[in-house]
Amino acid sequence: MDKVAWHIAVLFAGSALGGFYLGGYEWLRFFTYFGSWGTIGIALAALGLGWFGVQLLTFCHRKQIRSLYELYYVLCGEAFASSLSVITHILLLGYTGVMLGQQADFLLEELSPLWFILLTIAAIFFIINRWRWIVTATAISLSIGLLLFGLIFSAQSHVPIPSLGYQLNVNWLIHAVFFLALHFLISLATTLPLAVRASHERTVRMGAIIGAGIFLLFMMLGQAILLAHWHDAHASVLPVKQILVQMMTGGDWLLTILSLVHGGVIVAALLYSLTHPIATRQHLQMLPLIVVMLLTVFVFSLLTLVVPWSMSAIASATTYCGMFLMGWYVWKHQH
Repeated sequence: MDKVAWHIAVLFAGSALGGFYLGGYEWLRFFTYFGSWGTIGIALAALGLGWFGVQLLTFCHRKQIRSLYELYYVLCGEAFASSLSVITHILLLGYTGVMLGQQADFLLEELSPLWFILLTIAAIFFIINRWRWIVTATAISLSIGLLLFGLIFSAQSHVPIPSLGYQLNVNWLIHAVFFLALHFLISLATTLPLAVRASHERTVRMGAIIGAGIFLLFMMLGQAILLAHWHDAHASVLPVKQILVQMMTGGDWLLTILSLVHGGVIVAALLYSLTHPIATRQHLQMLPLIVVMLLTVFVFSLLTLVVPWSMSAIASATTYCGMFLMGWYVWKHQH
């Protein structure tokens, strides 16, 4: 197996799960609420990630498209490329910030949200200057996350399987599509520079497929855990925290540390992928761009602490941006 394919797979899976997946908020909201239909939604989301990942990443590899700006240039033309690229960058930074703010607000009662935000940004700044570490750090972080979820799952004697009569409507499918659009946009932006540098198209294809498989494994495991603890965790913003606190002393601190590490790694990978093409195209230095983007993330993270509804608004806007990109690619591909 090509080493680059594994690198793509690791970054694709890690970014598709998201920098703050460990808390379980999005799993609960998009899938577990819908019972067995949510499980089907996870499978469809994984298939969608794999298909769109293969299609768009190989398309970018063939065309040597190294950034979101160049992708919009090819798909939408020069007139719209700059505006769409700027909007997408702002939304990705905004979504990262509001998710960071939400995590910080609910992870630890003993720690001020501001401290967690500052520590995460410090971790991002440390990691982003060591790009060669990012893939390895992502792989280690995913392995630790898988071990954690495996331990939680092994403690369960029974995982209930809700009847298909529960939540028998189309809401589960709508939420699966929303999740797919949002997280595919993040994974595309994160893995695009690495995919373009691959030597063969089959390497990119294999990386996207393996990454989608890793994503599916994590999602199914998380779904089983949340279903097993439904009565304890269904009303929690961070259901995994609720489960860990009941299982062990210091469970909230463990989740905080792991979230800090994984969030720092994934956000660093995303920011590097966003800044490097801009710096190359505009002949700018990386450091000032990184600082500006980190400040933007910081501002958005504070925004969600002051204006809680801003998280839903920004997440929705980012989701629709992802839906537009996916839909426009399919339309252009058909015509």
